[in-house]
Amino acid sequence: MPIMERPDEREALEILRKIEPEKYQEAILLDKPDIQNPTQNIGVEVTQSLKESVLKALSIDEINVHNDKQILEIIKERYGNDVLRINLPLPDNTKKKVAISIANWHSLFNLIEAYDNKVEKLQSGNYKLYKENNLFIFVFGEDEKSIEQLAKHIYRKKVGRQYDFVYVYSKPTVYMIDRQMNIVVKKTF
Repeated sequence: MPIMERPDEREALEILRKIEPEKYQEAILLDKPDIQNPTQNIGVEVTQSLKESVLKALSIDEINVHNDKQILEIIKERYGNDVLRINLPLPDNTKKKVAISIANWHSLFNLIEAYDNKVEKLQSGNYKLYKENNLFIFVFGEDEKSIEQLAKHIYRKKVGRQYDFVYVYSKPTVYMIDRQMNIVVKKTF
């Protein structure tokens, strides 16, 4: 059965080829992990983090991002129980249309939850492991504070197999978190 290509995985691969062509030029789209370069011995899993951006777009970002009960009460009161349709503002002044089922709010990850979810899957043995295992996270709306919190979380959490590099993409900026060196590099293109 052929692998279904997801547009976000294709976009992640194209971004990686632009920022680190020597590592990703020969990479291909597969699954578990989503991007693989056997020649360079690199695998990259791709995911998204929407929760912080959605809360900001709804002007309820002052609430603790982990307090889903309070968040859902406010959303249901203001927008109803069905589907939440919003335009997420992007840092390049464009907007991304998003529709989110209120019933599935629990599956909408914040940045740290998105990271932890993928680390758990990496450690489960369901992924092909490479010498270098990386993670690419799409976020919608640049929030350097959240990225700094993620970096601190990554540096603290050193038990078991972890991702070597975490790329956080908030159009048009990529933040590269190097777990070994404890540094964050910001690239804009």
